[in-house]
Amino acid sequence: MFLEKICIKKFRNIDEANLELNQKTNVIIGENAAGKTSFLEAIDVLSRGRSFRTNKTENLIKDGENQLYVGAYEGTNKKKLEIEKAKKKTKILINNKEEAKQSKLAEELAIQSIHPNSHGLVEGAPSERRSFMDWGLFHVEQNFKNEWSAYTRLLKQRNEALKIKDSEESVWKEKLAPIGENITKLRQNYIDDLKEHLIYTQQEIMPDVELEFYYDKGWPGKNSFIEALNERVKLDTERGYTSCGPQNADLKIVLNKKDAQKVCSRGQQKLIANIMLLSQSKDFLIKKKYPSIILVDDLSAELTLEMQEKVLERLFETKSQIFLTALNDSVLAEVLSEMDANVFHVEHGEIMQ
Repeated sequence: MFLEKICIKKFRNIDEANLELNQKTNVIIGENAAGKTSFLEAIDVLSRGRSFRTNKTENLIKDGENQLYVGAYEGTNKKKLEIEKAKKKTKILINNKEEAKQSKLAEELAIQSIHPNSHGLVEGAPSERRSFMDWGLFHVEQNFKNEWSAYTRLLKQRNEALKIKDSEESVWKEKLAPIGENITKLRQNYIDDLKEHLIYTQQEIMPDVELEFYYDKGWPGKNSFIEALNERVKLDTERGYTSCGPQNADLKIVLNKKDAQKVCSRGQQKLIANIMLLSQSKDFLIKKKYPSIILVDDLSAELTLEMQEKVLERLFETKSQIFLTALNDSVLAEVLSEMDANVFHVEHGEIMQ
């Protein structure tokens, strides 16, 4: 999986760019606010329909324009992928055929983003870590998408019954429980598989600490999901929603026997996030037999040059197609420019190859 060419139009300060891409490494160099990050955001939007920086389409469309466009040729399966986004409308095309769901593009492009806010994987809400797990499952476990869709549909129906104190909630509860167990098993197995890569990557990047990951299934104790639901019927009825289950799951991160959220510095948080994302890409490569795409924005933020080099070494081990930004005249830009890579210079939204 890799991108051969990309076309970006009316995206933030980029008016139009048509670029040939390197299958392995692409370096985007420029000053702050030149448009380096916008380049990465455009790739992210093509896959997920939103940027790692914002969920608001209006913030991505160039001032004075009505819509943005990103199109690319995917090199592995030779497909043309396109997205047009206006403030209230999105159009998705694969090989000129319109698709209804963004997930169709996400299936074609497995994209991970490492950026200055990646530390949210550690210090952020449980939803951040659920998204991390579910990204991996979406791309490597064929049944996960359908299981999760069915679960969320049943959860909504039970919650609606709970709000109006409808006895039908018990019917939805009985249907919800086995699917919730399946999702929990898929997530637990995924984290168990990932631990091998997490241990290796941590030893290479943060060898002087003890780092552990534990899956919290979203309900307490060793009870089955149906037992947990039965115990909370009264509470759920009072609250009007289902108070336990996979929708409340978390990935607990423990640093030196302590809750990482409580003891980590910002730099440590960013390193742990890098360890998680790089491990995930390594797992993807092994399971899918082809690499993912990794966007790396401002790697130097809060990391020493030594740490940047360690992260880069592990990054290249994933064999992913990589897009990295760096400031003009920075040591990182100098190191990256000496590699066998495509180098793009960005100035005031203009991208020169």
